[in-house]
This record gives sequence, structure tokens and C-alpha cells, in this order.
Amino acid sequence: MHGAKVRLAVEHAELIKKAIVHSIDVHKVVNDWLDNHLTSEVTTEQAREWAHTHIYVDDSKLNSALRIIYAEGYALGSDMALASIGAALNKASKKDVARAVTTDWSKWKPGNKAAANLISPKGGLASLLESRQVKLVGIKGTTLDRIGTQLAYALQRGLPPSTVAPAIEGMLAPLREKIAYDLGTSVDTLLSDSQRALTIAQTEMSAAVSIAQRQEYASSGVEMVEWLVADPCDICAENADVSPISIDDTFPSGDTEPPAHPNCMCSLSAYVVDTSSVADALS
Repeated sequence: MHGAKVRLAVEHAELIKKAIVHSIDVHKVVNDWLDNHLTSEVTTEQAREWAHTHIYVDDSKLNSALRIIYAEGYALGSDMALASIGAALNKASKKDVARAVTTDWSKWKPGNKAAANLISPKGGLASLLESRQVKLVGIKGTTLDRIGTQLAYALQRGLPPSTVAPAIEGMLAPLREKIAYDLGTSVDTLLSDSQRALTIAQTEMSAAVSIAQRQEYASSGVEMVEWLVADPCDICAENADVSPISIDDTFPSGDTEPPAHPNCMCSLSAYVVDTSSVADALS
């Protein structure tokens, strides 16, 4: 099951990286920058401040990519939850449980289930899509500082001395293109961070899976859950140590389900002592 989560996250990391790269319109940034600073001397710190307040980051492509991850993660989480319930009951009292228990997780794909969830999301996925507010990691911090630094450097290097600053657009056009090209190369390098994309993919996939698991457990009458560690850090190890807990309680990290931190790939498992209530809910 863990392998299925990792595989799906990796499959979507490249799509997320492309969405991040296209989140900033470099030509617009350069034109806005030059229109306001063409003949002025600007420090690197001023350029960084300008970048933070004037560069628009378009989250739409990232949000589109994440909707797919949420749908697929939600489908995977539902199946994983049913498999966990089936294992706890040691029997298949529901067709879905039987199917999930016998799933070949090494080949698991979301298929039509995830697509159907997106077209007409059921309550759980609908609330997940509404509540999960993901921002471009680092875009509004260090990355903008670095872009501001590049803008200041481009202005200092690319423009002639202020005493002979060009005033004709025909002379400015090639300069704009040159700065846009140079800056574009730098921004692509800054934003094309495979590790950042994978972190977003893994963290959001884990969240979708875990939220689906917890909702499936609750609707199936499961009263207690366990935190199953994947690659345990101190935070997740502590959550695992206190397991099982009531499905209505929170773990020491303050979470009701994974992830407890970026890149957390832990899972939530059903812990069933009295199987009668769960069997009744599934029958």
C-alpha cells in the first residue's frame, strides 16, 4: 500500500514542477520592472522588496494538478481503509472490503473511481478540495528574494550608464528581451526544483489518502485508529507510540491523521477490538 502511495506521488511530481515553472510570467515581470526602474539606481534590497509586492504568482495550474492528486489519493485512501477494516475483521462482510483486501497494490491505479469522484465529488472529497489550501512552497519567500536579486543584477549589468540611458522604445526592445531571456533562465532554474515538486506531491497525496481513510473508518463504525509509520521521525514515532487512540482524538503532533510534516508518508489504520459494531455497519 505504501508503494502505491509513493508511486502515485512520483507520477505527479513532474506535472507539479511544470505548474510551478509556469506560475510566474517572466516577460511581464521584466517589463513591469523596467517601466518603473529604467533610469533609477536600485539596490538589491529594494529589488527584493519590489519582487515581494509586485510579482504575481499564478496558482491555477498548480491547483489543477493538485485536484487530480486529491481525487486519486482519495480513491486510494478509501480502498486502503476498506482493506484495513477487512484485515481487522478477518472476514469480508462487504463487497468493497473483499475487493480492497484482494487488491494487488503493486499495480493499483485510481482509474474510473478517481475520475468519477472529480466529476461529482462525494462529500468527503468535496470538503477536501475546498479545505486544502496549498501555496507554492517557497515562492513567496526565498525564491522571490532570489528573483529580486536577479532583477537588480540585470538592471546593473544590462543598462548603459544613467547619463546615456536609452529613451527610445526601439532601443529598449532588444534590451527587454535580453533581460527577460537571462532572467527566464534564472527563474526556470529556481522554480524547476524536482525535490520541491516531489515534496508537494508526496505531502498532498498523503493528506488525501489519510483523510479518505479516516472518513471511511468513521462511516464504517471504527472507533479506534493507529498511526502506522513509514520512515519514522521523532514526531511520527511518538504518534505511533500512543496508538491506538479514539478516532475522535488527536495524536501528540496535533493531527487527527497523517501527514504530520512535509514528506510524511505515514498511514492511518483501523484498530478493531469489538468487531460487532463494524460488522453491523458493513453488512
